Amino acid sequence: MDAGLLPVKRFDRAKGRLSGWMDPDERAALALALFEDALELCSSTPWLRWWVVSDDGEVLTAAADRGFETIEDEGTGLNDALKLAITSIVNHGADSVTVIPSDVPLAYEEDVRDLVDTGATSDVVVVPSDDDGGTNGLYLKPPDLLAPRFGSASLKAHVDAAADRHLRCSILALPRLALDIDTIEDVEAFLERPAYGPSRTRDLLTKRPTTT
Repeated sequence: MDAGLLPVKRFDRAKGRLSGWMDPDERAALALALFEDALELCSSTPWLRWWVVSDDGEVLTAAADRGFETIEDEGTGLNDALKLAITSIVNHGADSVTVIPSDVPLAYEEDVRDLVDTGATSDVVVVPSDDDGGTNGLYLKPPDLLAPRFGSASLKAHVDAAADRHLRCSILALPRLALDIDTIEDVEAFLERPAYGPSRTRDLLTKRPTTT
């Protein structure tokens, strides 16, 4: 069984870097829209068994209602949440895990398939983010092969960790998956890109001007 893993931050703590443009309620609404789009992405890839890990009860309830596995974390950070979830996934017998952020509204089924297909010849696959040297997709086989190192400069951290263990590691450029929503510049870039289908995030963001 191949697992998918979607980590989701509490809506009331999400998207703080947009605080100069959105008030707390608006940022929570954006986080919800991004999450709903992410659930649609998960639903479009049923060949992965998806887990959602979060410290937000609303998130876990919505994910369970859609038929996904859920894991409650303690809110001590993204990498701690991923470690907790990966332990559970391993205990359920997963052969691999594909980690996708919840704020990549351009991504769709083909991107996830490309990521997993690349894993057929790699132990580790990392998808670079558009900014800060981050990671916007991570494939591991087996799931606990490496400890997740998400955050600033995480791409190099993942690649270096794989090199230290002499693992086969691929860096896979996926432009749609590379774009996440953290800053006003990300919003502008997102709105300039073509839509690939219905998007609650796009619907929400097009209702307001992108000016601070």
